Amino acid sequence: MHHPERRLAEKLLAEFTAVLRDRLNIDGIEAEHEPSFGTGAADLVLSIPVDGVRVKVVVEVKKNAFPRDIEWARVQLEGLAREDSTIDQKMVWAESLSEGARKSLEDLGIGYFDSSGSISLRLRNHHILIDRPPIRPLWREVGTIFTPERARVLHALLLGWDSWRTGVDLAEVSRASPNTVSVLLRELEKRGMVQSEGSGRNVRRQLVQPDALLDAWANHWAEGKRRKTRWFAFAQNPANLALRLVSRLLQDHDDDEWALTGQYAANCFTPLLTAVNGFDIIVPVSKAEAFAEDLELKRADKGFNVTLHECEDFALQHRIRLPDRQGWFASPVIQYLELVNEGGRSKELANELKQTWIVKGGNHG
Repeated sequence: MHHPERRLAEKLLAEFTAVLRDRLNIDGIEAEHEPSFGTGAADLVLSIPVDGVRVKVVVEVKKNAFPRDIEWARVQLEGLAREDSTIDQKMVWAESLSEGARKSLEDLGIGYFDSSGSISLRLRNHHILIDRPPIRPLWREVGTIFTPERARVLHALLLGWDSWRTGVDLAEVSRASPNTVSVLLRELEKRGMVQSEGSGRNVRRQLVQPDALLDAWANHWAEGKRRKTRWFAFAQNPANLALRLVSRLLQDHDDDEWALTGQYAANCFTPLLTAVNGFDIIVPVSKAEAFAEDLELKRADKGFNVTLHECEDFALQHRIRLPDRQGWFASPVIQYLELVNEGGRSKELANELKQTWIVKGGNHG
C-alpha cells in the first residue's frame, strides 16, 4: 500500500474505532495492515471483541466507492476469504460511499463504513446499522462532464430523468455520438448518479439524482463565458413588447434556432410575478447582431429591455411551444440554469421550475 492509501486506511481505522467505541461501547479492536493471504494481500484485517469472542473482519479500502467499484471489491474480498477460512466478515471502507454503492454492498452481504459515520456490519448475532447521507466527492473532479457535446446528453437525460433509457435512445434524442453517450453514462454511473439494468446492447440506465446533477451543472454554468449583449426595443405600449418581438421572430426566424428564456419565459411556465424585467432570448453563437438588426434593437448598456444570450446548440434543443403563448421557449432545464444564479425573484422562479417541471419527472425530451 502506497503512503496516501496507508494514510487513508489509518484515518478510516481511527474513525471506525471511535464509532464502535462511542456508539456501541466496543473497544480493544486489533488491526493488521496489509497482511498476506497466500497469493494476495488485504488492506486491513481486524479482530473485534464481541460477546466474549473475537470476530475476524477483512477490509478493502477505497478513496471513494460507487456501484461500478463494488464488483471488483467483491472479487477481491471473496478471493481473500477463500485463502483464510477464519474470516467471519468482509467490509469495504471509503471516505465516501454513494447510496448506490451501499445498496450493492448490502445486497451482497458485505459490510461497509465511510467518513460520514455510516456503517453496516454483522457481528455474530448483532447487525450494526448507522445510515447517514454520503459525503459527496468534489464535483470539480468531473467538470469535464459539462462540455458542450456531453451537455447534449445531460440535457436529454434531465428532461426524461425518471425513464429508463438505452444508449441508442439517448444518442438519437440528444444528437450526440454513441461514444459520447456511453462514456458519459459510465462516468455518471461510477459516481452513483445513474443506475443500470440489463447488459450489453440491452443495458438501460436511469438518472437517480436529478437534483444533484442539475445543481452541479448550474454551478458550472455560472462559471461559463457565454456572451450576453443588452439592447433596447422601442414600443409605444410596453405591455405589447413581448408580442411584437415574438411575432417578428416567428416571421423572420422561425426556421432559425432561438428560444425565450429568463424571467419572462419562466413566468409563462410558473406564474409567480406580476411583472418581469425585460426579455431574454437565446440565439446561436455569433448571431446576436444579426438578430438585433432584424428586431430593430438599439445597443443599450443602460435602460435595456432585451438581452440576447449566445449559447451552444445544446441550449436550443428540446424547445417548447406553450398552448396559450406565442413563440419558442427554452426547455425548463436551460431556463433553470440561466436563472438560478441570478438571485432574488429569478432564483424563486428557477426553484419553482425545478420542482414543477424537472424533478417531478414525466417531462421527457
